[in-house]
Amino acid sequence: MKTIIIRFVEFVCYFFILLFCYASISKIIDFENFQVQIAQSPILSSVAGFISYGVLIIELVVCFLLIFERTRIIGLYSSFFLMVSFTIYIYVILNYSDNVPCSCGGILEKMGWRTHLIFNIATVILSSSAILLHTGQRRKKIITSVFVQLLLSVLSTAMILVLYHRSDYMIKKENHFIRRFLQHPITEEKRYDLEVNSYYFAGSSKDSVYLGNYTTPFSLISLDTGLKGMNEKKIIPDRFDFNFKRAILQINAPYYYLYDGTVPVIYKGLLGNEKVHTYSRSQAYFSQLINWDQRSFIFSTYYAPLKKQSLGILSPEEKNPLQLKPDLLQKSKDGVFDTDGVILFDSENQSLVYVHYYKNQLLMMDKDLNIKGNFKTIDTISQPQIDVAELSDGRRKMNKPPLKVNFTSTVKYGLLFNQSNLMGRYENSKNWENNAVIDVYSIAEQNYIGSFYLSKPKEIKKIQLEIVGDHLFVLVGNEIIRYRFAQNITRHFIKGESRKP
Repeated sequence: MKTIIIRFVEFVCYFFILLFCYASISKIIDFENFQVQIAQSPILSSVAGFISYGVLIIELVVCFLLIFERTRIIGLYSSFFLMVSFTIYIYVILNYSDNVPCSCGGILEKMGWRTHLIFNIATVILSSSAILLHTGQRRKKIITSVFVQLLLSVLSTAMILVLYHRSDYMIKKENHFIRRFLQHPITEEKRYDLEVNSYYFAGSSKDSVYLGNYTTPFSLISLDTGLKGMNEKKIIPDRFDFNFKRAILQINAPYYYLYDGTVPVIYKGLLGNEKVHTYSRSQAYFSQLINWDQRSFIFSTYYAPLKKQSLGILSPEEKNPLQLKPDLLQKSKDGVFDTDGVILFDSENQSLVYVHYYKNQLLMMDKDLNIKGNFKTIDTISQPQIDVAELSDGRRKMNKPPLKVNFTSTVKYGLLFNQSNLMGRYENSKNWENNAVIDVYSIAEQNYIGSFYLSKPKEIKKIQLEIVGDHLFVLVGNEIIRYRFAQNITRHFIKGESRKP
């Protein structure tokens, strides 16, 4: 009987030596990938750099302890502690995490997470049995051994829970800039070839996606959401005596608008009707315009008295149509470039979002441009990295290309989808060559949800996004791609009723 016990303990020791040696060597061989996987973990991301090296060292040290009989019991306790920690880690991932990352490598990477959990539970039982058998049959030693195992179990559980809460806080609140990539958040369903690359998204309705064309600004193109075919309609304004530079179409069903901010004119028309009438004339110059409802717009413009970019409200039918809010955008340098960004409107929740291009700041506002929230994207650029020179004639130009933080964004159902221009820690540079990274934020909760990649040609930097129902439409070059959102995205949707005028 004694021989069987000795052989069993030796077998368990050899098993863990083989397991930890194989696991550590697999990680060393593909260390870059291992670091990326650790960084994706919702539990370990905040200490990914330390953990990636620490786990390797601990596994090899445990192997060394298990080899020699004098240190074998320490090695078994260490194995028990590690396997309990790994088991609790997987349990928390499966039951409490929004994101289930990739596995650790080697043969274990081929296992599903639940299979991996069962395997780990078996190794915990195996290590616990070996410890008890190695201790002997004396009651006092058995009680001490059981107590030590319980203590180690409590410590490992507490460690994993502390790491989980710390990592979750740092990812969402402290701007640690380690992306959390969601597992299969979108599925590609269909592609449509537009043949030319001069199109842009003008908006959408429940059953259609609308496009404008920079080269033919007086044409409105609609596609059904199934991407089965295009329908083009000419737009006929009630007057043509304006020198447009780049007219833009915008849809807010059932109406559409045509405008060019360098000319203080806004046309308004009804979808399905080719004729548009002059709705606003000589009321405001603007760089951006967002239709809030049938009677008002949110716009951005240069405010000369303060020499800075400002936001405002344009209500063409009111006696005093303009309300400027020059203090909303806070300048840090020149007031124009450093405050530059994009205005977005969530029609489902009647909220505005302003995304800065050159820093990690988001502003949430209501229809009166009152700030309802101010939080940061996950990157670390809190001050615009721009160098602006003022010419002798008063014009301002950049001395060198600025660091653009955010490329393009869209907001729908309470979520912000933002194409970032910055690579996070532990990310693979090869993934950036043919992909755009999209960071997803909850506007209501003001936190980061996760990220995913969208495929794109290497030469195309900026893409365009439009959301209709549970589908994401992506305009890349001369092609529209339709994706379906998975449940790990749609469960965050806040679908309200658009306000009726």
